[in-house]
Amino acid sequence: MIRRMKLAMLAIATPLAAATPALAYERLPTGLAKLSPADFASKVQIVDDPSEPAIVLSTRDGYKQGRSVKGARAEDVYLQALVDRKTGAVSWRVWHELSMGSQRKISSVQYQAGNGKLEQADFLTMDNWLDQCPATDGIGSCNHVVRVAFELSDETIREIANAYRPGERTPWRLRFKEANGRDILSGIAPAEAAGLINSLESWSQGGSKSN
Repeated sequence: MIRRMKLAMLAIATPLAAATPALAYERLPTGLAKLSPADFASKVQIVDDPSEPAIVLSTRDGYKQGRSVKGARAEDVYLQALVDRKTGAVSWRVWHELSMGSQRKISSVQYQAGNGKLEQADFLTMDNWLDQCPATDGIGSCNHVVRVAFELSDETIREIANAYRPGERTPWRLRFKEANGRDILSGIAPAEAAGLINSLESWSQGGSKSN
């Protein structure tokens, strides 16, 4: 009887354990999900450097903790709004810093638009480096870090922002494509997009100061 009970308990526990890894990339961390658009807007950094062609609003200080995603660890994820100094046109940029145990050849990022169409964005920039390398005579290997940036349309950013629901842990999903099919799945917190939009509107109306 005791053996049967142990086997039954194991059978119940196994599906739960199998489902746990999925939660790491299919749901935002609790701390991130608790943040509201107002929380992100209050920490938006505004850089107005006259030598640069655009004024930059960034959510980089909104949430600084890394998090696990499928296939990697996202150490630095944030958004930027770039306001062209001459025309006032706004472009939206997404930054992702991904740390992996082995070198990966990421070529592009895919996402699903509101109309259900699969969209693809090419990288504006990509940097690679090694981190946390063991001593020369140590055991183990370095972490491979990839830092990429890509643009999203105004329509898409507002679509992400409109998906915000208080406490909701579902991200707006991104798929970083690899030629060998070992894609990395990550996402953006809708509250972050909404906070950046709110901050931009406030700044445009003269309600914020530049740093």
